[in-house]
Amino acid sequence: MNSLHSHHVGRGLLFALCVFAAAGCAQSVAPIEDMASFDPSQDQMAIADSYRSEAVALKEKAAALAESVVRYEHLFGPQSDLVSGAKQLSQYYAEAAQELERRAEAHAEVARTGRQKLQLPPKACCNK
Repeated sequence: MNSLHSHHVGRGLLFALCVFAAAGCAQSVAPIEDMASFDPSQDQMAIADSYRSEAVALKEKAAALAESVVRYEHLFGPQSDLVSGAKQLSQYYAEAAQELERRAEAHAEVARTGRQKLQLPPKACCNK
């Protein structure tokens, strides 16, 4: 009976974790009109700062989830769905933060040089 209860609690916590993650991703952080614009007439440093702020928030979420993984392993075992889901979500947030930092640097470069970039280079090219 205890194992069954633990399994249901684990699934409930995983569901709650996913709901909170989705809610966090749905928030609009940047009041800038065109975050993708590399037009030097746009405030490129403001765009870069906005991306950096979003990256910091995602890094904090990734770190919090990484800490939760340790607690979940003790509570539900290392093979539980909750542990696996928290690890994957933490990794996703960390990778998304890196992408935002890359975008921030691209916009900061435009601010420093005043030269417009047409677009960010693709992260990975799969279409030929």
